Amino acid sequence: MPHKYLGLHKNQLPTPCLVIDKSKLLSNLSLMQQLAKDKGVNVRPHAKTHKCSKIAQLQLEYGAIGICVAKLSEAQVMAQAGINGILITSPIVTDNKINQLTDVVRQAPDTMLVVDNLDNAAKLNQGFQERNLTLNVLLDIDAGIGRTGVALDKAINCAHRINQFSNLKLKGIQCYAGHLQHISDLAQRRMLSHQILQAAGEIKTQLLAQGIDCQIQTGSGTGTFSLDAELTTVSEIQPGSYCVMDQEYSDIEYKEQQFLPAMTMLTTVISNNHPTHVTVDAGTKALYRVATKPRIISHENLHYDWDGFGDEHGKVTAVSGNLPALGKVLELVIAHCDPTINLFDYFYITENDYVVDIWTIDARGCCQ
Repeated sequence: MPHKYLGLHKNQLPTPCLVIDKSKLLSNLSLMQQLAKDKGVNVRPHAKTHKCSKIAQLQLEYGAIGICVAKLSEAQVMAQAGINGILITSPIVTDNKINQLTDVVRQAPDTMLVVDNLDNAAKLNQGFQERNLTLNVLLDIDAGIGRTGVALDKAINCAHRINQFSNLKLKGIQCYAGHLQHISDLAQRRMLSHQILQAAGEIKTQLLAQGIDCQIQTGSGTGTFSLDAELTTVSEIQPGSYCVMDQEYSDIEYKEQQFLPAMTMLTTVISNNHPTHVTVDAGTKALYRVATKPRIISHENLHYDWDGFGDEHGKVTAVSGNLPALGKVLELVIAHCDPTINLFDYFYITENDYVVDIWTIDARGCCQ
């Protein structure tokens, strides 16, 4: 059981593993709430990042109005853990999942779901009508990605049609520009995000003028939340990665103070038979690979390249500086936190580098 590691120094943990510095995590939660308060918007953070009901509960304690999840199975875990204010940000269309969704709504009645299709809306309405339940919905608007969401020119008509269903309650709109979150230049990110969210905001304004109680506009992520909150129609934001951070988000330009890298990965050098590189025990089964390399923070004088050595191993090649010795533990800020977290069962929580708690990543693997 992982609790046998309580009280140990983090470098004594079995690797690879994920470690969260509790003080940095709480600092990030506090900073987000303060920034949102200053801008007059609510925070509904996205739990698809951490997949941990303990962190979701902390986010609520720090002032979040609810949480977002990407999938029904995540919503089931969060509702079972007593989390309220759940927004499911991806459509649910099959009969089986609609039936399961009704159970979630019985458990957490204020749950919301995005809808972008009238046939889907009709099926949802029928399923909830048969069970004498009401489902809160948001109209999902395509932010230009082409992934989900109704086109802007069809949004008004679609909203009115959804509003006619007896067992669906239209609460607002979602427009999430995920493709803009990692644009490095702040001014460009602001310009492009404002173009999209202003257009979505005009839909919200028109619906309100036409008598539809469309109070919510949501969808902003860690890369754009402070920019999008400048728009008066935006009522809430749904950042995810801010709580633990990763290298991709740390590399972009921010308007305000940056969040701290609260989560790191520990990995051990398990072979050093070559003068040019060492092998570590974090391969693709432990570390989701993207173009950005993880940042080694435990060996600051080492300039390196990071490559995969297959499923089980990683390769650290020295560009300059001394390679770490056999058995040394490397601490990394990972490149992309969401899919990496999904590979692990636990967070080891530390204070002053010693393990004080262990939190289950209870929505790990919940991709359905």
